[in-house]
Amino acid sequence: MTSRAPLDELAVKARRVHEAVTLVRGRAQSAGGHVAAEVDAAGRITALTIADTALARGAVALAAIVADTHRAACAEAEKAAQDLRNELAADPRVARVIAGTGTDAPAAPGHRPAPEEDDDVYYATQSVLRRI
Repeated sequence: MTSRAPLDELAVKARRVHEAVTLVRGRAQSAGGHVAAEVDAAGRITALTIADTALARGAVALAAIVADTHRAACAEAEKAAQDLRNELAADPRVARVIAGTGTDAPAAPGHRPAPEEDDDVYYATQSVLRRI
């Protein structure tokens, strides 16, 4: 066993956790089953189903249902991803690094814009698409 073996083992573990996190999906369905959403660990929508019956409620109600369903799917995916990351954070070597940073959090969650940030983008551009 070389002196690099423990680091190689940790790198393999980190890669395995990273790959597992990329496969995480969170799923949620609205009350009444009108909207179903699936997201990845970063909260990006990977599947979205909207029943025709949801359209009858009007655009404002539909938007709220989609947003609520998306949030619920994100919460599920975030928990699953964090559970995987905790496995890595439980490694004593990683725990020492985390302790040295002065934070208890093994990984910072990604930025999710607050609703008012999303609204600002829309009203500034009249589009839900963001400019790069």
